Amino acid sequence: MRHIIPISGKDSLATALVQLQLEPDLPYEYVFNPTGAELPCVFDWLDKVEKYLGKKIVRVGRDLLELIEDNNFFLPSRLARYCTRQCKIEPFEKWIGVDDCIVYYGIRADEIRGGYENSRYPNIVPKYPLKENNLGINEVYQIINEAGLKPPTFFWKDVYDKVCNIVGESEIKKHLKEWQIDFLFCWRTRANCYFCFNQRKYEWVGLLEHEPDLFWNSEKLENSESEYFWNGKDYPLTKIVENAEKIKSKHIKKLVKLIRQIRDSKIQQIPLFNMETEEGFTDFFKTTSCGLFCGK
Repeated sequence: MRHIIPISGKDSLATALVQLQLEPDLPYEYVFNPTGAELPCVFDWLDKVEKYLGKKIVRVGRDLLELIEDNNFFLPSRLARYCTRQCKIEPFEKWIGVDDCIVYYGIRADEIRGGYENSRYPNIVPKYPLKENNLGINEVYQIINEAGLKPPTFFWKDVYDKVCNIVGESEIKKHLKEWQIDFLFCWRTRANCYFCFNQRKYEWVGLLEHEPDLFWNSEKLENSESEYFWNGKDYPLTKIVENAEKIKSKHIKKLVKLIRQIRDSKIQQIPLFNMETEEGFTDFFKTTSCGLFCGK
């Protein structure tokens, strides 16, 4: 029986560390599913994790840019999420083959999300140690911080400073937990592909500001033979550039509004901030992404 832990972010790493405590004698295999579109800091973090675990994290994936070219530049989207399936999941399943195995996935106890669908592969048995042991986001942060292995947070200092100038840094530190600060003041919410279609407009602005070469690589993709644009046909990335300051200012205003609501106890549960809606909020614990393999 093989015991496999995919590692791609805070939850999956916490899963590995929990399993090492629960069943330390099992022959764990660690795997990361690269697409060739990750930011360099992700691999710096993986190097640190490897040293801590004392074992190699095997890279198993497919190059997404080559796949896009093979698909005649038909870009992945919310309606055509072939990227995760073909670049991460299928190579992973092929790597496992017919071996009987348990795969330990990073789904927390405070999440509402489906697990790994394995009807085609009865040899792959999914387990969810965080959920099974009632471990949520606060416990995950405690686990990864104790190990000194928190993944990149993509801290947006300029946005943080501007919000602090309005509401005060002391108010932020008094009313927000560490994971909430990390999420609200990041310029990207997941350490997955830099041109991910799930990015909000403010994340594209963050990419433009922090990794301009990667931003313009993304713009070239949507100006290729594909007729698809990351933010819809009426909003090419050139519009992100034109409206960058406006998008950033709107982002800051919504952050200020949220922090004041938290301070004044006008909301009971701290939500994940959705910058793309008029109301501005959506429940953190009901938010999902492309899947268990994308920066989770």
